[in-house]
Amino acid sequence: MRRFSILATGEKRRIGSHFPGWLTALALMWQIGHAHAIEGGALARANDQLSRATVAVGTLVQPGGSLRLSRCTGALIAPDLVMTAAHCIRGNPLGAVIFFYQGSRLIPSAHRVAAAARHAFAPGRLASRDLMDVLNEISLDIAVLRLETPVRGRSPLRIARNLDSIPSTLRLAGVGLSGRASGTLKTATLRPLAISETGLIIARTVGARACLGDSGGPVVVQSSSGPLLWGVASAVITSLAPCGNILMIAPARGGGRPS
Repeated sequence: MRRFSILATGEKRRIGSHFPGWLTALALMWQIGHAHAIEGGALARANDQLSRATVAVGTLVQPGGSLRLSRCTGALIAPDLVMTAAHCIRGNPLGAVIFFYQGSRLIPSAHRVAAAARHAFAPGRLASRDLMDVLNEISLDIAVLRLETPVRGRSPLRIARNLDSIPSTLRLAGVGLSGRASGTLKTATLRPLAISETGLIIARTVGARACLGDSGGPVVVQSSSGPLLWGVASAVITSLAPCGNILMIAPARGGGRPS
């Protein structure tokens, strides 16, 4: 989970021209790295629609000649599309994959990402002067990943269209690694504190903290027809990195399909 602006905007690119080798490296590195996931919260349930649509996003980069794996969370929004935070695919990735979960347990079978599109938007205005000072330092955005092949047997999340009023409760799903264990999918309740004119929400976690690895995690509002994707976790406001209980949520509307 980031704490400041690190994004470029309006970019579309293909990913992983030499992907078979990078896929192996990504799968191996996913098992041995270290990151943090949601602290507290609840373990994901196997039959939960939000959990079944939530994915782990792994991106392989090579800064300074050494391989490094970036880990984030994302949400399936179409059989071949995943939405996440744009800072999760910054730079020039060598390759990217997604992993699904069965309940809280990672399924060690990777789906390749073929292309990605990153989108930025203006944060808009909020009544609080202190919150506006924070927004001026943070650029929030959305990324949409196109998978090499469509996913079968998983229902994508539908995007919420009415973003004008602030919901009373939201729900976050996030993944990450701890030591040498596989990633664990967990969920947490969020209480919105404020919403800007562009749909950006600032929310507080309830009985949990969001951490590194939860970036891009789907944030949903419950409806009579199931969970609707409101946006993705984009930044955490905290003085005790890498975790915190105040989140910036980038709205899901406006994310275009990668070419």
